[in-house]
Amino acid sequence: MTESAEARNWHSLVRGAVRECLETWLLQAQSGPVTVQALEGILARSSVLLLRRLEGMPPQQIVELLPILMRTMLAAFVESMAEMLEKDEGKGRARN
Repeated sequence: MTESAEARNWHSLVRGAVRECLETWLLQAQSGPVTVQALEGILARSSVLLLRRLEGMPPQQIVELLPILMRTMLAAFVESMAEMLEKDEGKGRARN
């Protein structure tokens, strides 16, 4: 696999994990406040695929990947939140 294909693969995997985490949190938040324990469970479940991808990698390679993964996770979080806000605003406009 080429380096750019590998990067796209990681990018998709991270974005999917972040989106899953946010969607699960939103579902649970509809019925009331999400507890710390529930949030920890959501984060653990959504990060399983990422952690499995890191298994067996040399520690130095994992350390080198962490900043990239964190930036990608932050960008995915911001983009997902923006998409969700746009959907909510669209629903609000449709009701008016």
